[in-house]
Amino acid sequence: MTGRSNGAYPVNSFVVRILGLTAFGILSVFFLLPLAYMVVVSFYKADPMAFYQVAFTWENYQKYFSSFYLNVTLRTLWSTALSAVVVVVVVLAFTAMLTIVELSRKWQLFWVILLLSMMCLSEVIVGFSWLILLSESAGIPRLLGALGFWDDPRSLSPSFGAMIIGLVTLGFSVVSLVLYPQLAGRDKSVEEAARTLGTPPYLVPFYVTLPIFRQSLIALTLTMFVYLLGVFVMPVMLGRPSDWTMTVMISDKALGDANLPLGAALAVVMLIITGALLLLSLYLSRKRTV
Repeated sequence: MTGRSNGAYPVNSFVVRILGLTAFGILSVFFLLPLAYMVVVSFYKADPMAFYQVAFTWENYQKYFSSFYLNVTLRTLWSTALSAVVVVVVVLAFTAMLTIVELSRKWQLFWVILLLSMMCLSEVIVGFSWLILLSESAGIPRLLGALGFWDDPRSLSPSFGAMIIGLVTLGFSVVSLVLYPQLAGRDKSVEEAARTLGTPPYLVPFYVTLPIFRQSLIALTLTMFVYLLGVFVMPVMLGRPSDWTMTVMISDKALGDANLPLGAALAVVMLIITGALLLLSLYLSRKRTV
């Protein structure tokens, strides 16, 4: 037995090394090399006839510090953070999953399958669905007008609210499925003790359950923040030009204006800002736990 086990270790170690090198190779080819290429191109000069001209200039980064791009950055961070907080904490995911995990196993399975089906839908399908639902001719405004709740119904999109609804819809199924196993396997004795001590049942999820899962909710909020930063379809389909995020601007400059260096510079700056915000959030969360 000892000989077999000793002989197995080198084989297992070799397999682990091969898998590790393969994963690193895939990461390099599909992430690190394109990222390095983007950083290099961000210092080139724009050339409408050939996308860029090989050179070294800080002009692309200097353009970012204009009032226009700074406002777009602030708008992007605000709308993305708002959507992430709404879907994780305030309204949907947390309270919805608390209700689902209390249902019978059959109904829990039904909702899990439904959430998985929502994840299979592309951003275009989700955005187009909300575009129809918020339209004046065939959506919610027309229904409210027919019921007499809206005297002058008009389309609710494009608007900032419609864009937020689209972003929240994209993140709802992802966050719910991540929270489901944690909430289903939680220790309910703490909640029962809180009810016994006189805490109203409708306040138990917010006074007891929410603090227990605080770290998980913070991590989910940061994850959704990063995920929604890269969403392109929802701002274009449901938002106004004044609501467009930096993702739309990067695509517009790189492809629409054939200014690939400026688009690359904007992407690099947003990557730096996102990384700095994540590091700051992790530092603050660790400081609170200590």
